[in-house]
Amino acid sequence: MKSRVLFFSFILFVASFNLAQNKSQKFSLIGTVVDFKSNEPLVGVSVLVISRESGSQIAGAASDNKGNFNVENIPEEKVKVRFSMVGYQSQLIDSVDISKSSRIGLIKLLGTTIDLPEVVVKAIKPVIEFYADRQVINMDRLPGNAGSVTDALKNSGLVEVEPSTNKITVRGQPIKIKMDGHEYNMPAEMLAQLPATMIDQVEVVLAPGAKESAEGGTYILNLITKRETFSNSSGMVNLSTSSNKNSYGGAYLNYKVDKFNFFGQAYGSYFAMKNLNESERYVYTSPNMYYQKTIGDGKNTFYSGYFKFGFDYDFDENNSMTFFTTYNGYKYNSKNDGNSFVNNQSNIFQYSYNRIGNNVGVNNSLSFYGFYKKKFATKGNELTFDAMLTLFGNPTNADMNLKYSNKINAPQLQKSNSDVNAKTLILKADYVLPINLNRLEAGYNLTYRTRTNYYSVEDYMYQFSAWRDSLNLSNEFRYNELINALYASYAHKLGDFDVKFGLRSEYLNTKGNQVTQNIEFSENFLSFFPNLNVSYKISDLFQLSFNVFRRVTYPQIFYINPFRQYTGPNTFFAGNPKLKPTYLNSYAINLSQYLSVFYNYTTGSFTSAMATENDSTIVSTFLNLNSEKAYGVNLTLPYYNSPMMPFHLPDFISSFYVSFNYRYAKQSGQYLAEDLSLTNKTYTLNANLGLKLWYDIDANISLYYMPKIENRRTIRSEMKNVSLYFNKMFMDRKLRVYIMINDVLNAQRGNNESIGGNYYTRSYYEMRNSRSIGIGISYMFNDYKERRDRNIDDGRDAANRGF
Repeated sequence: MKSRVLFFSFILFVASFNLAQNKSQKFSLIGTVVDFKSNEPLVGVSVLVISRESGSQIAGAASDNKGNFNVENIPEEKVKVRFSMVGYQSQLIDSVDISKSSRIGLIKLLGTTIDLPEVVVKAIKPVIEFYADRQVINMDRLPGNAGSVTDALKNSGLVEVEPSTNKITVRGQPIKIKMDGHEYNMPAEMLAQLPATMIDQVEVVLAPGAKESAEGGTYILNLITKRETFSNSSGMVNLSTSSNKNSYGGAYLNYKVDKFNFFGQAYGSYFAMKNLNESERYVYTSPNMYYQKTIGDGKNTFYSGYFKFGFDYDFDENNSMTFFTTYNGYKYNSKNDGNSFVNNQSNIFQYSYNRIGNNVGVNNSLSFYGFYKKKFATKGNELTFDAMLTLFGNPTNADMNLKYSNKINAPQLQKSNSDVNAKTLILKADYVLPINLNRLEAGYNLTYRTRTNYYSVEDYMYQFSAWRDSLNLSNEFRYNELINALYASYAHKLGDFDVKFGLRSEYLNTKGNQVTQNIEFSENFLSFFPNLNVSYKISDLFQLSFNVFRRVTYPQIFYINPFRQYTGPNTFFAGNPKLKPTYLNSYAINLSQYLSVFYNYTTGSFTSAMATENDSTIVSTFLNLNSEKAYGVNLTLPYYNSPMMPFHLPDFISSFYVSFNYRYAKQSGQYLAEDLSLTNKTYTLNANLGLKLWYDIDANISLYYMPKIENRRTIRSEMKNVSLYFNKMFMDRKLRVYIMINDVLNAQRGNNESIGGNYYTRSYYEMRNSRSIGIGISYMFNDYKERRDRNIDDGRDAANRGF
């Protein structure tokens, strides 16, 4: 009994000591104040700290000649902060918790010549906000946000950007890109031209929830555009061109009148590229076609266009609708000329041939989208309906000219045409029920797709002076999909813990019809996709999270069509109608954007496999691997001059970012006589240095490096790229002029080798104009505003171009 009394006395003493210590503890507040438009530091801004309990002033300070301020001896841990200065609209931050972080960050005040009411901000936003399943980048607070979205994201530490292609990845995996929740199917180069100033936030979804379609990129990048504040009209125009014939342009427009909000976007691009190609092939089982070598060159041109127009309409405060239509199209022309020679097993010359090819393709995608939202009396209680119809066409034409040294007749001529017609209908209903601070969400999703692929091939028959399908390669293939999905998720918040879990079920029914061969087949797949996300907020800079989720990739029509296609001399491709979906199970532990350790287990991965047939013929197809296991570590060290950071870099350095990624993968599988099992290790290094030069010029230096990859079946040469970027703002930061120098080392070349049991192939490519100098301008009037569209598209139509 006496020991219990002593124990409780000790507990009371410790509690009393901690309480007294907390009451006597003093806090501080550090930050910087700048002009909203010019970003110039403001001197003499009054910073008043106000008690949330009594409403009286408890501390204060003024900003120095660099706009910095430091308020000390604050007796309370949760306070209000008021910023005011003559000639500027005052700002009040209603809630600041300085017990976890004394750094409030960057404060922007709007200059005005009239007396405007005080702006009340509920809470100051950090550079990055952390949630259980995603991390959100606040673009206005991110260094380098005067350039493009891609340039700014390099400084976040959450994504990797390959400088040569501007391709964005997360943990080395492909991503699905959205804008305002809707699929944003634009080339990576177009995204690299999108001004960061029109983006409010970027959501990096590291664990897609039950509401998201289970198919698509492993991770999701959602760009949330700004809301217009001071005007009913807003927009932006952007143009750029470079020395390697790479040009882009775009325009945005938003106009609001009464209950309507009209919006429109338009993009256009053009580029031309020349390349040198060299390849070798050994077929060890063939006595006559043992060795083949080809040297050639190619020229590619590409035109693209994207248009989006629509309107929002608010019936009243609780009912609203949106309608818009989008067109996404491109046209390409690829020409190649190659000379080949063939030796037998004794390395004695047999014959040579020249191949000239010309491929022309067009992609047309037209979508219609409608959305209705009903809000109920309880805040956050909503019912929504979505519908989208997409029409897709992808005609291509290819001409081939083959001239053999051992044939006296005129060269072999072949022409082919492939035409894909597709329709996709998506319907969705979603219901959200808030429960205190928690949230319950459930919904239904229907997706119906039809695909028809016409493939025709004709050879010129000299004896008949006519074009005929002499090899019987022409065929027609039809493929339909029906997906029914149900989902439910629950989000729970308890203090600094955030928990979100859910379950999605999808039932896929497929029907295939190889009309030419009169072969019909169907498959049914019932799949479940659970997800669990748990996070703990340590401070504004650090969050520890654990994510578990499952994703799927369904086979495309091109992978399934069993009809054999002729792709070159003694080379064929045939689809696999028995192909099954690929399932990815992902587990990850993250420490903010700084450290990520993950494990991905994939079953049935699609892979392109080759095998020899009849001694000298190589046949390729797609098949499911047995399994693939991947482990990875991402280490990112982003640092930028901000009051949120613990120390200050030299003033001429605006940001510094280094990211190192390591991935180990092990796969197993079999195709005919080929053993496809292997282990693979990849390393990548991304680095970016931001500088502030003379005359308010911002500069960025980017480095990307991937060392040589080698395993038992593949060898790939190293990849490296160094790029420079210069940017200057004019006219109150409305006009942006920038210069880009891409691939300073002129290093866009590579050597790839494939090693099989009965064959060996090697290919070498080199871009002849990879180094380039480009210049661009963009002009923005008012604050750009777009609606936050909802996404119901799973991205398969655009990502796979209808195949």
